[in-house]
Amino acid sequence: MQRTPPFRSFSSIFFLLALTFTTVPADPGSPGPPSSVQLRSGNVVNTSLAPFGPGGRGRTGSTDPASFKVLQLNLCNSGFAGCFRNGDSIPEGGKLIYHSGANVLTINEICSDDVAVLQPYLAEAWPADYTYSAFMPAIDKGMNSVYKCKNGFSYGSVVMGRVAATQWSSFTAYGGEYTSQDSGNEGRIFVCAHAAGDHFACTTHLSAKTETVALAQCKALTLDAVPYLKGLSGASGRTVIGGDFNLEYDTTDLENVQNCVPNGYTRKGDGDVQHVIFSNDLHFGSRKAFGLRYTDHDGFLVTLTSA
Repeated sequence: MQRTPPFRSFSSIFFLLALTFTTVPADPGSPGPPSSVQLRSGNVVNTSLAPFGPGGRGRTGSTDPASFKVLQLNLCNSGFAGCFRNGDSIPEGGKLIYHSGANVLTINEICSDDVAVLQPYLAEAWPADYTYSAFMPAIDKGMNSVYKCKNGFSYGSVVMGRVAATQWSSFTAYGGEYTSQDSGNEGRIFVCAHAAGDHFACTTHLSAKTETVALAQCKALTLDAVPYLKGLSGASGRTVIGGDFNLEYDTTDLENVQNCVPNGYTRKGDGDVQHVIFSNDLHFGSRKAFGLRYTDHDGFLVTLTSA
């Protein structure tokens, strides 16, 4: 089906796209990555968009420089899951992206071709600014290759963000696979992006089969991978981690999602399995869930402010 955003054709979008496969070289003088993850940054596909310009519906992002919103989505678009709705979750999610005016998007269960549909909605919300995306495919463990959607494109997660034109210089993306995995064929992954001088953001979709594995993966990301990658990139300041963790907040449960929240960070959840974890130089303002028709997860928006 045709899923082109209503505001701009693909032909006018693609000339702006700068697709690169990023492999982050190891520094021989620095310690290697933590054993709880295997870095696969060469699998990450990066896209940057120049400012959208005045041809859209108008800015929805806040003009307050202290405002910082994070929108978490699980769009269930692999084509295989029972919640799949013929791709309709993509334009539905795109509309929420535009109207939310979020600074960072953390999106799970999409196909690589969906990125070119979703990112322009973010660009239209911030027409004077740059946007980026970093898509990381899940791993087909049996083949040790990229996990595929039913349509043949790669299946995985993406982190997207906006950077003011006056702040834009570059962004670096990182991806990895968890050492701890469940018995399924999908190797669970994470993807992060450092927008130089602005923020560091990650997303992940953790094990749905085993909560003990999901918690181990969560700890691997928040306690091991994020500190390592922030050190590698030189990132400091605003940091957000959003995703479908397949873990709930429950103080009576050993697999309580709070057990993977690092010191110096705060977590807010949607009352189910989606969460946003953020560094304490960001202050919590509000959270809101948006019911969506074409996926089995709410859209989850967390509004923050810079310290």
